[in-house]
Amino acid sequence: MSAANDLSAGDCVDARRGDGQESEGPCGGSGSMQVDAKPQSHSFRYSLSYPSIGQCIIINNKNFDRRTGMNVRNGTDVDAGNVMKVFGKLGYKVKVYNDQKVDQIKHVLTTASKEDHSCSASFVCVLLSHGDDGVFFGTDASIELKSLTSLFRGDRCNSLVGKPKLFFIQACRGTDLDGGIEADSSSDGSSTKIPVEADFLYAYSTAPGYYSWRNTQTGSWFI
Repeated sequence: MSAANDLSAGDCVDARRGDGQESEGPCGGSGSMQVDAKPQSHSFRYSLSYPSIGQCIIINNKNFDRRTGMNVRNGTDVDAGNVMKVFGKLGYKVKVYNDQKVDQIKHVLTTASKEDHSCSASFVCVLLSHGDDGVFFGTDASIELKSLTSLFRGDRCNSLVGKPKLFFIQACRGTDLDGGIEADSSSDGSSTKIPVEADFLYAYSTAPGYYSWRNTQTGSWFI
């Protein structure tokens, strides 16, 4: 199916032209840093033996300041609802923040990074908005993704050291179009060093430099 046909069927791209709703859940520069490794049955397996699996923060931007020239992201509420449902079922404490300006996004994630995650096994952040290569859009302007994810580095968020930090980004990373092609820790509890940017997983909806597709009625292809 051609890109034109896809668009006519309700698919569009997340190119670049609050409140917190909370669900119920369980309560409870590069370099290296010194950490205490916890005994685990397998050195390559994360421990989930915590009172809480963690929290999931969703930034869902649909409506943008007219001065930005960016279109309404119809279908994004479907994505936010699906993400909230899935991570809620997994036991995460989910918080949804709609139509956030850059300063609001920074405040939400900075606050989260300063919380005590000692009783949590992981952290999840889902970003839904317009974007470009290396940047994510608030409703009023853009911000570098790295400035947001770096808030949770080991040297800035110690209570998440050694725990998975998952970021899912539904946003464009450029203006190219991919037309496609047909095709048939240690067991003795001793101290160790890990990189401050260890244990991050970044899941993008598209490859660097390319558009990201979203259906205006059923949500994005990625989510």
